[in-house]
Amino acid sequence: MSLTPCIIIPCYNHSAPLAGVLTRLAPLGLPCLLIDDGSEPGAAARLDGLAREHQAWVSLLRHPHNLGKGAAVMTGLKAAFERGFSHGVQIDADGQHDLADVPRLLHEAEAHPEALISGRPLYDDSVPKGRLYGRYVTHVWVWIETLSFTIEDSMCGFRVYPLAASCALFDEVRLGARMDFDTEIMVRLHWRGVKSRFVATRVIYPADGSSHFRLWQDNLDISWMHTRLVCRLLWDLTRQLLRWPARLWHRGRAHWSRTPERGSLLGLRIMLASYRLLGRRGFKALLYPVIGYFWLTGRRQRAASEQYLARLEAFAAANDIPLPAEPRSSFRHLLRFGEAALDKLAGWRGDIAPEQVELVGREHQEAALASGRGLLLLGSHLGDLELCRALGTQAGQVRINALVFTRHAARFNALLKQINPGSGLNLIQVQEMGADTAILLKEKIEAGEWVVIVGDRTSVTREKRVVWADFLGAPAPFPLGPFALASVLACPVYLMFGLKEQGRFRVHFEPFAERLLLPRSNREAALQHWVQAYADRLQHHCLRAPLDWFNFFDFWQLTHDEQ
Repeated sequence: MSLTPCIIIPCYNHSAPLAGVLTRLAPLGLPCLLIDDGSEPGAAARLDGLAREHQAWVSLLRHPHNLGKGAAVMTGLKAAFERGFSHGVQIDADGQHDLADVPRLLHEAEAHPEALISGRPLYDDSVPKGRLYGRYVTHVWVWIETLSFTIEDSMCGFRVYPLAASCALFDEVRLGARMDFDTEIMVRLHWRGVKSRFVATRVIYPADGSSHFRLWQDNLDISWMHTRLVCRLLWDLTRQLLRWPARLWHRGRAHWSRTPERGSLLGLRIMLASYRLLGRRGFKALLYPVIGYFWLTGRRQRAASEQYLARLEAFAAANDIPLPAEPRSSFRHLLRFGEAALDKLAGWRGDIAPEQVELVGREHQEAALASGRGLLLLGSHLGDLELCRALGTQAGQVRINALVFTRHAARFNALLKQINPGSGLNLIQVQEMGADTAILLKEKIEAGEWVVIVGDRTSVTREKRVVWADFLGAPAPFPLGPFALASVLACPVYLMFGLKEQGRFRVHFEPFAERLLLPRSNREAALQHWVQAYADRLQHHCLRAPLDWFNFFDFWQLTHDEQ
């Protein structure tokens, strides 16, 4: 992205120090928009004179009366965007900022053109103590509002704004127009995914300088701004906590992939921030009302859970198979799904210590790593496969590629890198299992990487391409695609299940086939054999951890059978 910046200076009666500011900025050769925010007649006249003196690079815009510093900055940013500039460099008119640092801010903007670049003040003894302490109070509120510590300073008026993102925000949200502006715009841009980056810069308070900070009114505006932001955060938190599992509760009998993805990157961030803020116990406490709501309103999903549990218990009784001594109900089933989301966050963050996880089949995993060969991992929606991936990549020993049938893979990839920068996981978004996908995965296998795909949901685009296998006492449709892919890749195939059995994490790593062969002469029989073998292992682990099954739809029917 090519950087085309201009300087934006809001000014209210600061005509005297402004002359020196303009003199020091002139050598930079940048266009400047000077916004007179309704200065008094004498100061306004001096601003006219300065604009004429520097007319080659300074344009004067004027508010007929004082609207506030924030309003003046917004006027300048909008005007700069309309004139085709990409970035606006905000500089105060009172001479507080070390203008020698403008090139440093622009250099950072060139390296990160989508980010908001801000000065991080280094104060000398000239700073009023009341202002300094007040900044620390604001810092705390901003950390609460963003649920992070990434914003190091939100009040410095020495910044480089990305104009497209900033002006889009102005069109949708009414921001504070006075001293509350600097903080509010930074928080709201953060909510929209615009990162803030900081450059240390010296800030002074001239002995003869004057401040337009109104002690009572501006403090009241700032307090009201923080109140608005916290209330909005709480509203978004509540809404997202109610929405994140909503894809399970789609009303209507349709293919699982047509369930709306109502979650968002913001929802994922809020879940992560809630976990960081509240800890495991606090987050788990939030699950009860959320899951309770969806249990009450999700009639079809509740019925699917009850059907599955009834099939499982009947099959176990008929075959004299003991089940875990735990209460089972559709509500506990849904609650376990919520707890699995919590375990997933903990796994990605590295909060689950290795000694908390028992790896069943460690000798197979270690042999697979030692071989250096690529392989295919067949997973399922039984338990927490994501936890397996997270634990499997903590040591960085192998790169794992997971196929996902969702439009949000790229955004989740970005969030995952924030949670665990060292993760060797790569999410690959696919719409169908075509030749292009097979070629891509073949390259990754040949490079010694691992590929993960689930084998217990029918195809997004070719639902009828299934193999029927006995599962919990009745025929169930399993997708043909993963097994055909395993044959094409011509690599070792393993099964992986991440379960929570009797309160303990167990990751089962099982060899499935050194090479999954589907000879043309008896292709259908070979497919039937491998799919049934997979269904048998899936059934085995369902009986060990009944509440870890997270397919909340009628698994034993195809969509066209439900019409």
